[in-house]
Amino acid sequence: MKTLYPLISLFLLLNLFSSCSRDCPKQDTQTNYVNQDYLPYIIPYSDTSTAFFLKNGKDTLLFRSQGLKETFENGSTLSGDCPKNYKSQQYSLKMAASDTDFFEIKYFADKDGLVPLVNIRTINFWTTNDLSYSTFKHFYPPIIKLKILDNYYDTVRVIKTNIVDSICLKPKFGYLKIKTANVIYEFIK
Repeated sequence: MKTLYPLISLFLLLNLFSSCSRDCPKQDTQTNYVNQDYLPYIIPYSDTSTAFFLKNGKDTLLFRSQGLKETFENGSTLSGDCPKNYKSQQYSLKMAASDTDFFEIKYFADKDGLVPLVNIRTINFWTTNDLSYSTFKHFYPPIIKLKILDNYYDTVRVIKTNIVDSICLKPKFGYLKIKTANVIYEFIK
């Protein structure tokens, strides 16, 4: 009798699971786009942009644009028990002086298509977490005046990524200062 109850329970469980339908409806791929109105604020460089930066207070480097690239990231997530396919738009631009001296900006739609995000990579690692795209146009608090290499800039956005690292940028103008544990790039011209 003791073995009968577990066997009946196992039989009922198997019967219950096998009766559930695993057929998922055919779903079209959801395409998620970024708001292109924000693109000049987030990626203020063109395919032919150049910028001089001072590295660690001694070396002058010429950063050249590697061109604006548009791609779509394909993937799928589960929506209940069924997969949901998506395709997310992504813009990226890399400014490079060499293979080891560069910064890259990525503006992309998330997999749900709700909030486009921004990520900034320097020296082979993503310096920032995913940032909301809206902070690049409507940021708080605005810094009225920032001095970098004897030049003053107004309405500058400072992104603190941790205790040491930070990025200073002026929307629609460009990146003014990138500071990591290993390097400091300061905009010259």
